[in-house]
Formats: sequence, structure tokens, C-alpha cells
Amino acid sequence: MNRNPLVAWQFEQIEAECALLTGHATDPACPCESDTENCIRKHLLTIEALAKETYPMDITDQEKQGMADLADQARTWRKQIEQYTIGSGSPEPPNPREPIRTEALAAGAGEVRIFKDKEEFHAGSFRTIKHDEETLVLVGCPVDSASWAGGECICRETGEKGCMELHSITRFTGNSREKITAAPGAGAIPAAA
Repeated sequence: MNRNPLVAWQFEQIEAECALLTGHATDPACPCESDTENCIRKHLLTIEALAKETYPMDITDQEKQGMADLADQARTWRKQIEQYTIGSGSPEPPNPREPIRTEALAAGAGEVRIFKDKEEFHAGSFRTIKHDEETLVLVGCPVDSASWAGGECICRETGEKGCMELHSITRFTGNSREKITAAPGAGAIPAAA
């Protein structure tokens, strides 16, 4: 296929940003979050912008749909990251309400603070955000204010995608560096190594 050089350049830029995002997201040694920098958010924002910019170019309808989907997914993930990290420097929303209950993890490995019961979220909507080695945040699509359609959480009030809410925050303590897994609806639990 003889592709327009600008379109080819756009696709190369999107591919490069995806590679950088993968590197930052999978390298535990990356100091990706600081007072002035959030690498994952930055790359998601760039991917979103490039996909939106590519959409009206001379590409096939299938590629247009792919660019629209990519922009939407990057925006959803970026909003989740911003909700729990930008501004407060904490994986929690700026003013979280009090948890409805706190559960201890086995053998004193930490605790799970639960803010909403799993029944208050659409089935299959839970997503885990690993803020750091000691903290996991579990978010989901709330049944009272959003619809869950096609794997997307759609806010009823605004029609925007990505209005996930906090289910729980799991904090691991001390030397409990066990392998971490997420149990949808039950918070995050350490699994046997």
C-alpha cells in the first residue's frame, strides 16, 4: 500500500509512544512519578492526541475506528491515573470519604480499605492500578451513576467515558513483598509466591 508520508509518520509516532508507555509501565525501577513528572500520564496524553489528529487523515474506515478506539482508551486510562495520582501525590482521590470497612490481610501483610461494596459496581468493570510496590487501587464502574457497555464505563450525566470510582485501596506493610494479584470485588490480596 502506498501510504501518505504524513499518515506513515503519525503511525510511527503512535507506535513509538506506545513503546515508551510500555517501558515506563513495566519497569519497576522507573521513577515515573514525581512532583513534576508522570511518565505514564504524559505518554497516554500524547497517544490520545496523536490518535485524534490521525483520525481525519486519509486512512481507511477501519483505521479511523481504530484511531477513535485508541484515543478513547488512552483518555480513559489517563483520567484514571489523574484521579489517583496527579495533584495529591497519593493513589487516593483528593478527598476520599471514610472507608465503609477495613479488612486485615493474612499474616499481618497489610490491610484493605473498602470504600464501596462490590455490589455497587457493574460486574466485570473492576480495574487495578498499581501505584507503587506497597499500594494497589481497585476501581470499578458504579451502578448508581454510570452504564457499563462494551467494556466502557459511561457517565450517565455527561456521556463521558472513564468515570470509574474507588472500590478499595490495599496497602502492604513491612517486608511483605509477596506476589500481588487482584481479586475483583474482593480488593487485592497477596498470593503465595
